[in-house]
Amino acid sequence: MNNLALIGGNIITMDEHRPFCEAVLIEDGKIAAAGCSEDIRRLAAERHITCIDLKGKTAVPGLHDCHVHVMGTGLNAIGIDLYDCASIADVLDKIQEASRDGAAGWVYCTRLDESRLAEKRPPTAAEIDAVVPDRGVYIVDRGLHYTLVNTLAFNEIGFDGTEHGLVKDPSGRVTGRLHDKANGRARSYFYEKMTDAQRADMLNHTASEAVKKGITTIHAMEGGDMFSDKDIPVFLENQSRFPLDIRIYWDTENIQNILDHHLPAVGTDLLLDGSIGSRTAAFTQPYTDAPNTCGEIYFTEDFVVNHITKAHQNKLQTGFHAIGQRAVTFVLDCLEKSLALCPCTDHRFRIEHFGFPDKRDIERAARLGVVISTQPSFTYLRGGPGSVYNLRLDDERERRGYPLSTFVAAGIPVGGGSDSGVTPMDPVLGLHAAVNQSYPENSVDIQSALRMFTLDAAYCAFEENQKGSITPGKLGDLTVLSGNPYAIASDKLKELEVCMTIKNGKIVYKK
Repeated sequence: MNNLALIGGNIITMDEHRPFCEAVLIEDGKIAAAGCSEDIRRLAAERHITCIDLKGKTAVPGLHDCHVHVMGTGLNAIGIDLYDCASIADVLDKIQEASRDGAAGWVYCTRLDESRLAEKRPPTAAEIDAVVPDRGVYIVDRGLHYTLVNTLAFNEIGFDGTEHGLVKDPSGRVTGRLHDKANGRARSYFYEKMTDAQRADMLNHTASEAVKKGITTIHAMEGGDMFSDKDIPVFLENQSRFPLDIRIYWDTENIQNILDHHLPAVGTDLLLDGSIGSRTAAFTQPYTDAPNTCGEIYFTEDFVVNHITKAHQNKLQTGFHAIGQRAVTFVLDCLEKSLALCPCTDHRFRIEHFGFPDKRDIERAARLGVVISTQPSFTYLRGGPGSVYNLRLDDERERRGYPLSTFVAAGIPVGGGSDSGVTPMDPVLGLHAAVNQSYPENSVDIQSALRMFTLDAAYCAFEENQKGSITPGKLGDLTVLSGNPYAIASDKLKELEVCMTIKNGKIVYKK
């Protein structure tokens, strides 16, 4: 039985009827009571339930991460990390060294960030071929929105040179850089080479790392063009073994797949546009450092409207990835047209990221009942003067990005996440980032930040009646922190440590 009592703590409940208390009783995996230590100690004794004295530590509702690529995060742990490379020469040296490991198969590399390279571009297939001609090389950029392959890998995948998303040089020769459909094809080819045992190992790795960060629920963006649909059965077969809840958002365009597997949502991270780093997020104005492009919209209006309509007709939650201002406007236009065809009062249409909306679209999202799943760490880690966002966009446009305070003021439910492995799977860092945005006017207070990773996160998944607050009747999901986020200086929030993670009344991590 998952029974436990916590006493002697500073407990932030996120329940408006009792915002704070000292102690909580969990019985049969659910919150049974919250109150003062004396009362909870007495109840625990009567029911023979073990008490743990928090000794002044702070407990909050179990933290959520609303956007994780679980399989990708696990795979990143075994890839060659290129993030700290300062030049193309550094990248090539690491690839060449990795190719000498004596293993069979491709060399897999992760987290390439071209903005950190002296040349401000990634290596070409020809440059990679020069150091590794006899093994496939597969490189994923930090934002997951393009990949690089050498010639051997390119030929093995089977490209014929006409696919959309193949980047070519002025002479018409492919460079090895793959966007959009070509990127998806390469990613699927690579992922489908994995065995189910390897997939399970990746999932278990991510789950075990998540609970160390205080996470009790993950919204997992999986399958589709970015990964492999073969991952989904492995998720479903292993769900009961995970130490936390992993809610699957299968990024398939095939709604029948969702119905056949009895899942409650379809997509939500289907890519309507790309990313800032790869200059594929869709804007109405060109990129400052690449005036020949405004980014891309990957789907037609007819497809998006029909997809939303079919999802709502089948009582499925859905949504799209949209970062650039043009993509946000486009998806809201499509949602409005779909709702005119098929009215739906509580659809909670998710927009993943919602990065650079204009004011009118923020107001429209609120009116239409949209929920936002966004990543405060994006602009905290990659925004501000001199940053990659600043270089890609003009000062004024960059400063308008990810305006968390405006979302909250508009009354839009905002779920916090990481997009791991794009930024670290770490809600404490997310809290710090939300309160300490690169531009102060975009920051929120700590209560709003905590709500993003608890109650609003649960709301984004229709789980607010089971999760998100320490309320009798809800699941016994709690995260114990080393200090009180409401009491420490805002610039010290990231120094908070996770001391304990409790899922359904069971301690799944203890420092």
